[in-house]
Amino acid sequence: MGALRRGGIRQLTDPPLRRLKPRDMAGKVIEEKAASARTKAAASHPPIITLVRLCVAAWLVPGLGHLLLGRRWRALILFASIMTMFALGLAMQGQFFSTSSASYLETLGYFGELCVGLAMPGARFFGYSGGDPFFVSSDFGTAYLVAAGMLNVLAVLDCFDIAMGRKN
Repeated sequence: MGALRRGGIRQLTDPPLRRLKPRDMAGKVIEEKAASARTKAAASHPPIITLVRLCVAAWLVPGLGHLLLGRRWRALILFASIMTMFALGLAMQGQFFSTSSASYLETLGYFGELCVGLAMPGARFFGYSGGDPFFVSSDFGTAYLVAAGMLNVLAVLDCFDIAMGRKN
């Protein structure tokens, strides 16, 4: 009779259900296709020097790595958001951390701000030495500067994943 009785509950006397492998329209097992696609993707990785150049470009100028990969809109959005966040941090007179401090947290903050790329050395070159610590929004500005750097790190990792073929 049927495999299901009494509202969908199987009885002990019913034969066990067969587990079928998922198949496509031609009858081939889908898992085999996925395995062959993975091996093709693994064989088509770009050379390591190309990956290094993309990541360095993405770090120096936010969004440049995506632009080199042909992702114009994503590059524009990343550049605009990271640079806006950095500019807001400067406008709120956020402070730059330094490596000369004995505190590990300030050293980490320095590397977080440095991750924004050429914007931090550029701001220092044009005379921004750090904000006034007694300004009302100075702490928020410092947080924006570090957050812009951390967002750029995520953009670099996203660029790497796209170049490796892990992400579309």
